[in-house]
Amino acid sequence: MRDIRLWVAVAGFAAAAWLLAPMLFSRRAPPVADMSSPDVRYVCRKSGEVFVLPLTGDLVAHPATGERTLVPAVYDERRRRWVPGPPLEVMRQRGLLSPAADIQSKGR
Repeated sequence: MRDIRLWVAVAGFAAAAWLLAPMLFSRRAPPVADMSSPDVRYVCRKSGEVFVLPLTGDLVAHPATGERTLVPAVYDERRRRWVPGPPLEVMRQRGLLSPAADIQSKGR
């Protein structure tokens, strides 16, 4: 009788570990090839202009005006244009942060 309870306990522990492992060790987005300065698309919050610049932060200075109005952009398939994206940390978690060179078909 003891042997059956022992094996049931071991099987229960194994099943619990198998079910909890994906939540505890979630998959992360693949790293960008060159993390030192990948080029990403930024969109101006005022004018809507799109720029390809090295990734430097959540808020970047506009090359012409010098105002900090550029934010990382994501491509909106429905509108067919680049729109301001969520914060960089959220983009990394969701795998939205991809180098600008990878997206050739989406225009500028």
